[in-house]
Amino acid sequence: MSDKIRYEIGESVVNGNTFKTGRVVDAADADDGSTESVKLEYEDGAVEWVTTTYVKKLLLETDPQPKTEYLNEDWTT
Repeated sequence: MSDKIRYEIGESVVNGNTFKTGRVVDAADADDGSTESVKLEYEDGAVEWVTTTYVKKLLLETDPQPKTEYLNEDWTT
């Protein structure tokens, strides 16, 4: 079973070796259409090629919107 993973230019990912987040700036595709390795640009400006074995899609969890009716309550008493 071969899972074809493709990474898009500009996509945010995580390097599983270093746990650094970065953005895909280039990709090398294999003959079967899957992405073989990606060139990552990190927030600090560093750039490196990483095999897709170590690259993970970046998933962000956000908190739901707070209930505004409770934001004005006085919690100091």
